[in-house]
Amino acid sequence: MLSVTQFLVFRELCDPLFHCLTFFSFFGIRCVLLGASCGANIADHVARKAVEAGSLLDPVKVVAQVLMYPFFIGSVPTHSEIKLANSYFYDKAMCMLAWKLFLPEGEFSLDHPAANPLVPGQGPPLKQRPPTLTVVAEHDWMRDRAIAYSEELRKVNVDAPVYEYKDAVHEFATLDILIKSPQAQACAEDIAIWVKKYISLRGHEFSY
Repeated sequence: MLSVTQFLVFRELCDPLFHCLTFFSFFGIRCVLLGASCGANIADHVARKAVEAGSLLDPVKVVAQVLMYPFFIGSVPTHSEIKLANSYFYDKAMCMLAWKLFLPEGEFSLDHPAANPLVPGQGPPLKQRPPTLTVVAEHDWMRDRAIAYSEELRKVNVDAPVYEYKDAVHEFATLDILIKSPQAQACAEDIAIWVKKYISLRGHEFSY
């Protein structure tokens, strides 16, 4: 039988309505943010704003976030952005168009705060960010920047593991046609296990 945590994660991954939104899992006042693709950018932005808000959010506390193959980009290409530019489902040309349509007219920049989390001076210091689990796919051209972001978080002692899935593409765990693949099933279980330690209270485990 699935634990409550696993059920919540599976439900969010299987529901396309949550694809570009953040997922809030509450246990008392604890909140975990989860976003897939561009939703991961939203989750990270909300996490930054939560840090800035401080006690204004009481009694809600963001205790962790999960960034699934985030839609990060930047003006200086990474190795994967060059090597995998024509990768499956979302090639770099399509994503560039998406950013041009999304960003305000006259503000287009691949180093915009919404696009590149590694640009210095964006929001609160990295050491104040919540624990951050990052999911990346082997054949996703955006993978290197997501990994680099995790590395920067770990440098300031933030719990920021990277879970990489072999033979996987961008959105491998959220696209309907791939949701039952072994990689997608393993990803959901891995996320549930990691999230559980941040929403469980000693002696009151959030599971059946």
